[in-house]
Order: sequence, then C-alpha cells, then structure tokens
Amino acid sequence: MGCGTSTMELDDRYYEQKRINDAIEKSLKSHQKVEKSQLKMILLGAGESGKSTVLKQLRLLHKDGFQYQERLQYAQIIWVDAVQSMKLLMIHARRLHIPLKCDESDSPFSQAKKLILRYRCLDVGTIGDENFLKDYVMKYSDGGESRRKKMGTGQADALWDRNLEQSERLLGDSTETELENQELEELKESRPTGDFAARKQQRQQLANAIQLLWAHDPGIQQCYNRAHEFQLEASTRYYFENIQKFADPDYICSDTDILKGRIKTTGITETDFNIGSTRLKVLDAGGQRSERRKWIHCFEDITAVVFVLAVSEFNQTLFEDERVNRVHEAILLFESLCNSRWFVDTPFILFLNKIDLLEEKLQQTNFKEYFPDYTGDVHNVDSVVTYLERTFLSVNRTNKPVYVHRTCATDTQSMEFVLNATTDILLQNHLKKSGLI
Repeated sequence: MGCGTSTMELDDRYYEQKRINDAIEKSLKSHQKVEKSQLKMILLGAGESGKSTVLKQLRLLHKDGFQYQERLQYAQIIWVDAVQSMKLLMIHARRLHIPLKCDESDSPFSQAKKLILRYRCLDVGTIGDENFLKDYVMKYSDGGESRRKKMGTGQADALWDRNLEQSERLLGDSTETELENQELEELKESRPTGDFAARKQQRQQLANAIQLLWAHDPGIQQCYNRAHEFQLEASTRYYFENIQKFADPDYICSDTDILKGRIKTTGITETDFNIGSTRLKVLDAGGQRSERRKWIHCFEDITAVVFVLAVSEFNQTLFEDERVNRVHEAILLFESLCNSRWFVDTPFILFLNKIDLLEEKLQQTNFKEYFPDYTGDVHNVDSVVTYLERTFLSVNRTNKPVYVHRTCATDTQSMEFVLNATTDILLQNHLKKSGLI
C-alpha cells in the first residue's frame, strides 16, 4: 500500500544510475578496443645499454621532439655530469696510481684542480629549481636515491659537505693528508652565487679548468683510457670537447646534445606515437637491478620486446655490482626474458647497440680476455658482433623469432631506418595475431 507514491522517484534514480553505468561500460569497451588496436612495444635491457636513447630517437622521428624546458634541463644535467666526470677521473687516477700533473704543488694545473673540486654542482642556471639537480646527482651516488627521500634539506647538505671533504682528502697535494681548516671551510661555503653575471663567470672559469686538464694533463687521458675499470659516463669525451657551450647557464641543448646526455630511468615511462595510421605505445623501463622488479607490471598485451645490448661494454662491470660483467649480465637477463611464460608468442627484437664505441675500444682492448671461448680476430668489429649475436640467439629455447639489428642509438640517420623496420615487424605481427594476414 503506499508504495505507488515513491515509484516515480525510485524509477528516476534507477534510470539515472543505469544511464551512468551504461556510459561507463561504453567508455571501457571503447578504451579496450583502442588498446587492442594499438601496438605496444617495451624497451628492456641492462642499465646504460641505450634504451632511453632509442626512445629519444622515436620522439625526434615521430613526435614533436623536445620542448624548450627539456632542452634547458638537459643542458644543466650535462654540465653536472661533465664536472662530476672530471672529479671521478682525478679520484680514480689516485686509486689506480696514475700520476697527475695537477697534483704537483708547483704545477700550473693545480689551481684548475682546486676550482673543479670546490664546485658543488648545484648551479642550476635558468631552470630555477635547486632540488632538481640535487635530486639528480644524489640518484647516482650509492644508495643516494633512497637516502635523499629519507633526509631533509639540511641533512642532504651535510652529506654533500662530507662527500666534499672525502674528495678533498683523496685529492689533496701528495704531501698533505687533510686540508687546512681555513681552506676546508672556504670549500664548504663555495655555493653558487645568485648573481647571474658572477655565476656565468664562475662557470666559465670552471670550463677553462676542465678544458685545460683534459687537453694538457696526460694523467687525465691515461685514466680515461682505463675508464672500464670504474663507472664513468659513456659521453664524457663529448662533454669535455664541448664544455665551453655547456658552461653557458642559458645554453639550449641541440638534438645531438640530448642524445648524448643521460638521465637515469626510474620506474616505467609510457610514450604514445602516431606512425602513419598506426598507434604505437612505447614503454621504457629502468635497467638497473633495483628497477627490474617493476617490469612484470607491464608485461601484458605486449606486441614485441626490444632488448638493447651495449656491445661496447664487454669489459665493464655493473654500476650496482662491480663484480659482474655487463654483457654477461645482459645474456642472463635476455635468456630469462626470451624464455619467459609472459612472452611465449611475443617476437623479440635485439638491438646490438653502441657499435661505434665498440670499434674504438677494440683497438686498445683484447676481447678474448673477457670471452675466452671467442676464436675470431680480437680487433675485428664484425667478427666480435657476430659472436655476440650468436651467443644471444643460442639462449632462445622457444620457436619465436628474434630479429637482430646493429645500431648506434645516437646516430639519427641510421636509427631512422632501424626504427622503421622495427615498426614494420610490430605491424606484421599484430596483423597475424588479428587473423588479417
């Protein structure tokens, strides 16, 4: 009895909820349809293999390239990396017992050494965010990323000061064990000034110091030639040879600069491309061991896996574990991924990257020392790359195809051909799965 008085109100509410539910269902089905029609490629490989550089090339070829703010940030990052790289060369020269001219108290290079050591790498030029670079540099120190999250600004500054003291003790004059207190306080207080003209002058002096040591201190060059014995940015030579332009706080990076620069990838990044009538989603995953546990979250509905190997790193060790050879690690990683249940029917595309750096390195390094079962010419690039290709293909225990491309990820012209061929492979495989061919 009495129910009739509320029927209209209930019906209105019911139909409104049903309308909303139907709209959500329609949106979800539409999204699923788009997802199914979209090619999905994931870039995998060990750390510093060149995955992010491949993604940069895709952006240059099939998107709008890089925005003004990104170019500014890359300029600051390269500047930091250049200064840090010179510091590393001085530190490891001492560790490797390589004499440096700048360590001699009466050397004209000693002042250049002091300028580099006292620079705190927090001069962010025009991007206006000190924490941007501080966070970036901390990521590259041991445990730096997690440590930075746990500490406040004051603690972070204290850590910088402790690191500065340690560097100075390592690099002090050969007759000294520690700096004098007055000089140490001067180093701690040498923060970049807020005055633009003074900051620009400071960076110019520092660039001149780096250029001087790189060109005229033979110990620096000798240490650089042994860079495979420690962790050094692959583009260090490029940074030093172009240090004058990176010293300008207002410098805007070119495409080549960005391809040479490196920002460590953390987590998974997703980038969408429209290549002709094809929609392509590219996932770029950080390659360090600590990042790999995140990979499994994006393994579903992958059209193809691009595995990137830096062939030039055959004599280098991992950033996160200096007991492990980088290529040996990559072989084990490729084997586990290629034979994983997640990728039973998923084609793999193997990029044998950094061919240009391999060619340089083989002139000075015996490949057989690191791969004793290699029987070819130790100086022949083609022979070495063929050996590595066969080694990787031999661990594929499935029937799926593995397509191989030899690449130099920083060379836009060659990468355009490789990436177009890769897109064709993805499209062909997608059409086969859809039953259209």
